[in-house]
Amino acid sequence: MGLTWNMWQLQRDKIVVGVTLNYTLFVDESGQSGITKIRDEMRGGASPYMTMAGVLIPNSKLVEYRLDLQRLVDEFGKKDLHCSKLNHVQIVRFAKVLASCRVKIFAVISRKETLGEYREEIGKNDKMYYNKCAQYLLERVGRFMATHDLKEEHLEVIFEDGGFDYGKLRALISKCRRTLRNAGTEYLRYVNPYSIQAKAKGEEPLLQFADLVAHGFFKCVDDGPSSFGVFETRYVAEIKDKIFADPKSGDPLKWGIFPIHSWCDLKLNEEVLGFFKGLRVEKANTS
Repeated sequence: MGLTWNMWQLQRDKIVVGVTLNYTLFVDESGQSGITKIRDEMRGGASPYMTMAGVLIPNSKLVEYRLDLQRLVDEFGKKDLHCSKLNHVQIVRFAKVLASCRVKIFAVISRKETLGEYREEIGKNDKMYYNKCAQYLLERVGRFMATHDLKEEHLEVIFEDGGFDYGKLRALISKCRRTLRNAGTEYLRYVNPYSIQAKAKGEEPLLQFADLVAHGFFKCVDDGPSSFGVFETRYVAEIKDKIFADPKSGDPLKWGIFPIHSWCDLKLNEEVLGFFKGLRVEKANTS
């Protein structure tokens, strides 16, 4: 029988009595999750792409970074830092603040047309699609944990509460941990499903960092009417050195960034594809 949420908390407290968890991962997505009707040149619908991002922060820095975010809120004269409410210059400024922090960044990019038969298998259920993207993201985080000899009790995961089924997400991660079918799911051994919870941005300000990263990656692929054919890579360029990457080459592909299932599958704009393929992270082996 799997652990319940309360049982996991009790077990965690026994392991790390009087000590907070080493890291907290904050997760958010950008673009619509809908997969029933997808926008194309002939009709409207949900965005053809969705991005999901995680920002991993040492717990020793949580209070400091919440204060940094509040200072930025005051500087901008805004109620919050949701990127949909910020202009280009403000988002660049926000990205520079994140780039100065001790964090690790992870991102998943999905082009929905690649779902193929899987979309029918899940009954075009956008919540199941969301959870699958979350699985891929958590696999990347698990790889970070493995690389740095961390254990599952050193990680807590907080999703921005978007009304998805987080209970089923925990069940999916639990199932993947039991079966361990491939190299990706192997890393889920480092992610305890009962460390996963969901909070509103108003409840946890640090989710705004995850919103920024998800937004930055989405703007690289967004072909919606409001983009006017411009694919914006500036935001990702500002934070690139915080992306988890191969410690030898600095290449973040399938380390911190997972294009489902390849760059080719995403059918990116040629300039954006060149940007991602040329992306290299400096000091990639730092935690």
